[in-house]
Amino acid sequence: MATYNPDDRDGTYGDINYRSGDAEKTPYEYQQTHSVSSPADAGKLSDPDDRHHSLHRGLSARQVSMIAIGGAIGTGLIIGTGTALKNAGPASILISYSIVGLIVYVVMAALGEMATYLPAAGGFVPYATRYALGFAVGYTYWFKYIITTPNQLTAGALVIQYWCPPERVNPGVFIAIFLVAIIVFNYLGIRFFGELEFWLSSIKVLTILGLIILMIILAAGGGPNHEATGFRYWHNPGAFAEYLAHGSLGKFLAVWSTMVTAVFAFLGTELIGVTVGEAQNPRRNVPRAIKLTFWRIVIFYIVSVFLLGLNVAYNDPLLTGAAKKSNSAAASPFVVAIQIAGIKGLPGFLNACILIFVFSAANSDLYIASRTIHGLALKGQAPRFLATTDKRGVPVYGLGLSALVCCIAFLNISTSSKLVFGYFVNLVSIFGLLSWITILVSHIYFVRARKAQVRPFFVSGEFRAPLTKSTSQGVPKSELRYTSPFGMWGSAIALFFCCLIALTKNFTVFIPSASYGKFDYKNFITGYLGIPLMIAGWKLVKRTKSVTPLTADLYTGKDIIDADEQEWLAREAAEKASGRGPNVFYRHTLGYLF
Repeated sequence: MATYNPDDRDGTYGDINYRSGDAEKTPYEYQQTHSVSSPADAGKLSDPDDRHHSLHRGLSARQVSMIAIGGAIGTGLIIGTGTALKNAGPASILISYSIVGLIVYVVMAALGEMATYLPAAGGFVPYATRYALGFAVGYTYWFKYIITTPNQLTAGALVIQYWCPPERVNPGVFIAIFLVAIIVFNYLGIRFFGELEFWLSSIKVLTILGLIILMIILAAGGGPNHEATGFRYWHNPGAFAEYLAHGSLGKFLAVWSTMVTAVFAFLGTELIGVTVGEAQNPRRNVPRAIKLTFWRIVIFYIVSVFLLGLNVAYNDPLLTGAAKKSNSAAASPFVVAIQIAGIKGLPGFLNACILIFVFSAANSDLYIASRTIHGLALKGQAPRFLATTDKRGVPVYGLGLSALVCCIAFLNISTSSKLVFGYFVNLVSIFGLLSWITILVSHIYFVRARKAQVRPFFVSGEFRAPLTKSTSQGVPKSELRYTSPFGMWGSAIALFFCCLIALTKNFTVFIPSASYGKFDYKNFITGYLGIPLMIAGWKLVKRTKSVTPLTADLYTGKDIIDADEQEWLAREAAEKASGRGPNVFYRHTLGYLF
């Protein structure tokens, strides 16, 4: 068997030997010799050559688009903004949410470029393994979601206490009901899950749009009190609050504290990267969802926090009281605005909407956990049986394991164990930010790899070198279905800010307090332990080597995706010819929001 020799060094590429028949694939897996075993499966399975470990491509364009924004709208926006407004003031949250919103768009664009080039099962973790990091990224991400899922289940039980106090029904009953429900919905297959999440996410979008319209009406004096606030609260008590210090330093700390709050309000936007393995025609549908992300961020986040600052003063006693409440409507700053305006009856309705927010988050979190462990098993980084899928394309063992771990939600029933669970949540909160860092690093390495590598081609059972220098330009932009408008340097700048926020997110542990003294070592450990765990975990266990631009795997599985794309193009052409093409009216009207 001949070896690939692009740079006139016999039998090697740099200092690496490649053989197409290797049982253990090298990091640079140019395995492009197999064909789809069943043409009927092209476009339906993530890997038509392996039906028993393959996900089903059952998510339609509208479902992918809605899941992209639904994953980003949660209690962090509708509830978490209250504490941020109280601590920092309206201008501070507007600045921080705008900056973080731009960072999120850069992250999504970077993910979109990689996901449309090679839509892989397992979310963004395969890109980290192929292009850059190659260590415990997948496990940190999986660990994050097997902890956040029970946290959402607990939040749902707390929301129900608005109608049913714990003295009447033990919260564990509702936790069990929610857990069984999300397990069933995930087990029924990707088509059912996608349709359910489409409608749940639609309710999220309608709720936020309704609140935006209501905030505009109240700021203009359309409420029962007929009091037009305008920019009154920006002048008195002011646009910036002082946080932990006085003067300019206090205002800067206020802005920075809300920067951290904004990051965790936006976490979950990377859910679109997990769906690419089950999306129909991902090279067409994923870019559209990514492009619409920017406008949705502007409408749903930045406009919301701006209008909130017009209707509620940061020193309002009602806001201070709401910030001390749990995950119910009483804790929402939007409810405070409604109470100030004198509107009655809406808090109960909003509480029902929050319950839907929480349930949808728990449902999608369990979905992410099961697909992440499935992707790890496919790469040989988890037991192989966890990659097994049933006839609906559901990784049943991965789902079962993730659901089993989610039973730790019952820890919250006991008062003594709530503290331990709180430390768990604080520990994994850093993992969400680390996932953005992973995506950005992977994109930088991806761009470097596609510029550095030459393009091999396979002829008569062996790799051949490019014939001329002009054919050795790697993967040009013209071959990418979507490219990040910010490029590699945009990802580098966003990476710097993500790292800075990750290192300073718990800066308050260094500020003396009567509750813990001069240094809060407990929150310091749980807040930062995730960083060394991610960096050192798999790398120390498996002694993996760093991936360089020349050894990054750009081509394994690409032939399957190319065949998949051609199948979808043929289907669309046939549907268009028969008059059953996509709904143009929907795409250019409601499709921009839904």
